[in-house]
Amino acid sequence: MSKDTYLPTYEGCLVCGEPEVNPSTLNRRFKVTNDGVEVEFQADARQAGYKDVVHGGIITALLDETIGWSVAVERKKLFVTGEITVRFVRPLPGGQSVTVRGRTVEHKSRYSIAEGEITDADGVVYAKASGKFFLMRDQESSQISQYLKYHDNDLQIFK
Repeated sequence: MSKDTYLPTYEGCLVCGEPEVNPSTLNRRFKVTNDGVEVEFQADARQAGYKDVVHGGIITALLDETIGWSVAVERKKLFVTGEITVRFVRPLPGGQSVTVRGRTVEHKSRYSIAEGEITDADGVVYAKASGKFFLMRDQESSQISQYLKYHDNDLQIFK
């Protein structure tokens, strides 16, 4: 891809929201890649579980959003998480810059399977995840599509 393409956001979302609406948001923008979706992240003290260690719930939320979006992008429909399994490989230090990547593995008629990981610039893996994502009903998908916020360079498939 020559020009970076991103995904729409929901201003109240814990992961992709806007601080003016949700002061607890991680305020991330997901980028579409040739093989899925990715997002950059660097935790601060507000995302700690222990001192200088990122909380497992924050790690899980990032992986859930990233691998879930990879399915939505590939199938051009919205999905909900049916299950997610996270393997915490090593503690993620607060302040460490990482990339969260997600990609689709398999499609069935009603659901898709995706996986992803969190790594730093040196390729050190902090966590891995796999999940099953179920196709959202058309009515629910239509309602959600109405409140997604689109920015310049966002993928327009959910409008």
